Amino acid sequence: MSKRRLLALSLLGAAAALLPGHSPYRQWYVYRATHLVVVTDEARPGALAIASAVASAIAARWPQTKAVPAAARSPVEVVKLLSTGQLQVGLLPAAEALEALEGRGRFAEEDKVPLRALAVLGGDLLVVLEGCARQRAYDIAQALVESREKGPLAKKRSLQGPAPIPFHPGALDYFEGRTAAKEG
Repeated sequence: MSKRRLLALSLLGAAAALLPGHSPYRQWYVYRATHLVVVTDEARPGALAIASAVASAIAARWPQTKAVPAAARSPVEVVKLLSTGQLQVGLLPAAEALEALEGRGRFAEEDKVPLRALAVLGGDLLVVLEGCARQRAYDIAQALVESREKGPLAKKRSLQGPAPIPFHPGALDYFEGRTAAKEG
């Protein structure tokens, strides 16, 4: 092998070793580890405004969460982001949340997703996975209730209204006036 070719391969190898450190995915992993992301779909008018109000309510009550809104292309993508653990909190139409829970409709090709409601926001549900920490679910429900004096959430009816999917036990603890049970 010529010196020139060996030098070129060495430089290429060094560049390849350094490039993963500049991957946008690494930045995304760090971002979502330090921020509570409330994801909704961009297909529905007004959905991002509600997700923004939810994120603002959470961040106002618990600034350390650095809660922010985000939009995916569709409710199916929202459910995929939640079910893969990439994001923790989602805003979905109630009917879509039920279909994902039951594994039917647009979600028939995927496994059933164990979604649990944190709050009812008009025709939408704020959802998490069943495995969400009980204290976190409690804290989010509390933040939403405490923020209802003003803004888009004030116009919504009862946050604990009827939901087609089960409520998360932590949210129920808050709505029913119990202290969040310690998980063991």
